[in-house]
Amino acid sequence: MWQDNGRLRLEARGVLLDVLQNFVGWNSALVNTMRGLLTAPGQMVVEYVEGKRRRYVNPAKFCLLSSALWYLAMNLGGLDALSASGIRMTATLASEEDKALTAALSAFIGRNLELLQYLSLPLLATYLRFTFRRAGRNFAECLVFVLYLFGLRYLASIPAIPFGAVWPDAPANFRVLFGTIWMTWAASRFFGTTLWGSLWRVMISFVLHLLSTLVLFGLVAIPWFLLRDS
Repeated sequence: MWQDNGRLRLEARGVLLDVLQNFVGWNSALVNTMRGLLTAPGQMVVEYVEGKRRRYVNPAKFCLLSSALWYLAMNLGGLDALSASGIRMTATLASEEDKALTAALSAFIGRNLELLQYLSLPLLATYLRFTFRRAGRNFAECLVFVLYLFGLRYLASIPAIPFGAVWPDAPANFRVLFGTIWMTWAASRFFGTTLWGSLWRVMISFVLHLLSTLVLFGLVAIPWFLLRDS
């Protein structure tokens, strides 16, 4: 704990105590966050948006760190970023020049996939706010919901990565399946709807999110393509 006692020099004891306090506090918040997301995700997010925020890890930080861990595990497993995310870019019937361009474009998007997917999450929050508009949740609340659930989806998908060596679609399929089930369950509590009502709204939001994410990828890739050929 730091105190303003007039001393200008740091002391090892004060530094260690400060580190320990921050670590214990963060560790406790992480345990509460994981427990809540695994046992009662909708209720946990409700508690966060209603003001019980010190108990949980910040949703933006949680999602960003979870995605970083997922991409690290994916790279260690020798999997391609795009294929592990269920994205395929091929030009089998095109010329050699087109194939080379497709390969370069795939590499470019793969290198920036984590950032692009993270930046696309506000779009999903917008779609959920629209499909669940009767619940009265605002955009910020829907964004918190998305960040927490996607963060959990990243972490839960890590154990499926080793299966990608045998079944390339395993990581992507597991992410979709787990994300749909968990978000539907959480949405039924967070938005106050039935499981069936949550399922079809979540599915519609996912489809819209996928389409708009592809558009986002295109908007990012076009300037890269123009600069590449200039």
